[in-house]
Amino acid sequence: MNTLKKQKGFVLVVLALLLVVLIGFLALAVDIGVLYSARTSAQEVADAAALAGAFTFINDTQSPQPQTASSNALQVALNNSVLGQPVAAADVNVNVDVANRRVAVDVQSTQNTYFARALGVQTANVGVEAVAEAAANSTGTACAKPWFIPNTVFGAGGACAACAANQVLISGGQVTAFGQSKIGQQFTLRSQIPSSAIAPGQFYAIRLPGSSGANDYRNNIATCANAYVRCGDFYSTENGNMVGPTKQGVNDLIGNPSTDTWTGTVGRYLTSYGFSDTSKNIAVAPVWDACGTAGFCPSGNFPSGSATVRIIGFAAFFLDGIQGNDLVAHLINVSSCGASGTPGDTGGTVLSIPLRLVRTR
Repeated sequence: MNTLKKQKGFVLVVLALLLVVLIGFLALAVDIGVLYSARTSAQEVADAAALAGAFTFINDTQSPQPQTASSNALQVALNNSVLGQPVAAADVNVNVDVANRRVAVDVQSTQNTYFARALGVQTANVGVEAVAEAAANSTGTACAKPWFIPNTVFGAGGACAACAANQVLISGGQVTAFGQSKIGQQFTLRSQIPSSAIAPGQFYAIRLPGSSGANDYRNNIATCANAYVRCGDFYSTENGNMVGPTKQGVNDLIGNPSTDTWTGTVGRYLTSYGFSDTSKNIAVAPVWDACGTAGFCPSGNFPSGSATVRIIGFAAFFLDGIQGNDLVAHLINVSSCGASGTPGDTGGTVLSIPLRLVRTR
């Protein structure tokens, strides 16, 4: 009888120990699964915040750094949640490397446990980091508008006089101080009167790969062309004034009248949804190396027939629309192809500049 009682007591002890072990495995399976989901959610928040911060180096070059990048990154993080829990400012740490145009975002999240509480573990912390950067130079773009912008577009006294005075957007593979000073200013993308043509039949239109004629030209204004315009490459001009296709393509893109408005501040536009840092009026076009084109200066003679232009960078702009005889825009950003003039960076491009996550953990 005593032996039977001892055996029953032994079974109860073993069963209790097994229950502890089973609860431990259950906690391991359920709680670690929840924490893994929380980590994934926190990583998505950190990624989005880092990219938003780095994006300011592209679309808002006039506002002070690192304050602008840090503020945008923090705001995006606070607009999100981790497994339904709102992200608090105390959970986010933002570091901005202005010289390298990098933004690092750390996100912390404290999650309640479930079965692990039986083992005395009430909460667990999750921490992640994301680092995003906006590259220093352009590579190219898959959404260029079919115009080539002279490097001397803001120069005085004509293109060749601007070359001599170094009144250019890009020089020596770098965006010039002169070019930076023109951010936010309005300029003429193309005039539609013959007296303003760069040569007879030449109205600063570029023939994008796979496109030809007025219909493709109009569609390439209204939409993103199915072509990648690369740094350093040569492209043929699209001859003809094409007044009608220009107006139709622009109206298709921005509306007639335009639903979005230039507010006078780069990076802040009034749209039909309120103020925003993006707009459908924002577009990008290649910058043409007027000063480096053989035979162009000092005479300023541009071929009236078939011609080619070399791309040395890109200009991002807010397209205001057609005013009188001119297609006008406000300059948002200028990016150079670099000293070599050929693509070197990789990654997805925003307004021709690679914007990417470079390290996460």
